[in-house]
Amino acid sequence: MTEILPVPAASANAASGSSPEFCSVTTPQRQGKALLGWLSEPVVRPIFHILTVTSPGDLELFVAEARSRRQARTRIPLTPPAPAAVSELPAALAPRADCLRASDQFKTAYEPFGAMFAVVPLGELVTPQWWADAGYVEALAASAPAEDDLDGMFDFSFSMGRLARPMNLGLNGAAFASARGDSGSVGPLRVARYSPERVTFEFDITPRPNWIWLAASQDMTRLLILNGVHHLLALMKAGRRHAYCLLRPAHSLDDLRANGWDPQNPELFKPDELKGARPPLLRDYLDDEHAADVGIHLRQSYLRLAVQAEPCIIPRVE
Repeated sequence: MTEILPVPAASANAASGSSPEFCSVTTPQRQGKALLGWLSEPVVRPIFHILTVTSPGDLELFVAEARSRRQARTRIPLTPPAPAAVSELPAALAPRADCLRASDQFKTAYEPFGAMFAVVPLGELVTPQWWADAGYVEALAASAPAEDDLDGMFDFSFSMGRLARPMNLGLNGAAFASARGDSGSVGPLRVARYSPERVTFEFDITPRPNWIWLAASQDMTRLLILNGVHHLLALMKAGRRHAYCLLRPAHSLDDLRANGWDPQNPELFKPDELKGARPPLLRDYLDDEHAADVGIHLRQSYLRLAVQAEPCIIPRVE
């Protein structure tokens, strides 16, 4: 993951009589936009260390930047938002939506929460995360479909992840790595083949779908993004005004824990900020008054699988 730069040749050191050179290691990073004005003072210093902020490289500069952005936030007019103009998908996309509804991913991760297909305006969407990867957004914006390209918009909004080839870890393990967090979920273990001489087990790993996923929570005045911040921001950056999504109802933010929302996650805003009169919005990433340039140490998700046999003795019943 780290890049090791070339070391000067040993013969050159010997000829000059200088001491040996050590490897120089650079920290791989991603540059992005950070909404520091919505981070409370007590969490700023821990976040700098936990998430390995690479730029600004000095903690006190990061703290000062956050204080400046909080001051800018106090100048935002507290105008109540208009009700979100949620509408249905275009009728021409009904067969594609039905196909997605029939998938195992939809039935398992979305249907149980009352998810429905919808078209939403981008202007007042609440972002749950304080940092967005600027390079990734730029790449997505370059491929953003026109708003009247119905199939293109559908593909952009409901893309599937792709699994990398797994790496073998010894005789009884394997692992997947993913830079985009689509490393997958594990299906149930089942018996594939049986004979008295051999039993073969199997299970499936499927990539995590990268579908735009929103929530209409009764304790918030705007729609909250559960997944798809970068895709939505790319659409906005490309000049689009609406997006296709899956939308679920919720009584409160606590209901969203089953969808992966964790108030203790240092990458996410705290509940009080999300439920405030003026929460952090998707469009704030594009406003230089509120979005600071912040680099984050490059990371990726990792899924490890291991087979562990546990021979033991249990009571016998006849």
